[in-house]
Amino acid sequence: MRGTREATVVVLGTTMAVFFICLVALWIFAGPGRMPERRTIVIPTGTADLIAAGQNPLDLPANWSFRSGDVLVLDNRDKVGHYVGAWFSPYGEATEITVTVSATVFCTLHPAGEIYIDVTPRRTDWILAVPPTLMVGPAFGLVLLLALRLLRHLEDPEPSTNNADGQRRRKDERSMEFVPEATEDPGPSSLPPSQE
Repeated sequence: MRGTREATVVVLGTTMAVFFICLVALWIFAGPGRMPERRTIVIPTGTADLIAAGQNPLDLPANWSFRSGDVLVLDNRDKVGHYVGAWFSPYGEATEITVTVSATVFCTLHPAGEIYIDVTPRRTDWILAVPPTLMVGPAFGLVLLLALRLLRHLEDPEPSTNNADGQRRRKDERSMEFVPEATEDPGPSSLPPSQE
């Protein structure tokens, strides 16, 4: 029972320590917080024709930077629909896209045909700390537990008193103890005298 309790404490303690380290890393990496922003791109009439001719009428960069939770609004006034990744903006409508993940996506608004959306997490995106915690925490805890048990075994190589082999060994050692009375003259022998 003691071994199970010890294993649980070591593995859970290590997992919690890894989770705390992941949260600190997220806090440092995410930088100062701010409210989610709304960015609107107005797509004027004739944009698709200019892009087909190799121009960049919207002056859009190949890399777009967002913070997790920002909203991209595509106000499509063109005569055709446009795609940004999996999102479609039909002509004559405005489409709202909540940005959450970094990716290189297909984009009909850029002459290259694709853009890279770079998304920086927020300090409140605690869910980002869960996968590394679940992957690293228990594994590191088990390695730590094995090292702890190995060190204990190196300190005390004798088997425990509850072990049957240990009890047998002690019993054999007691029976082989030196008894001084056994070496003295035993007295007259009960064996018949030898006839020489």
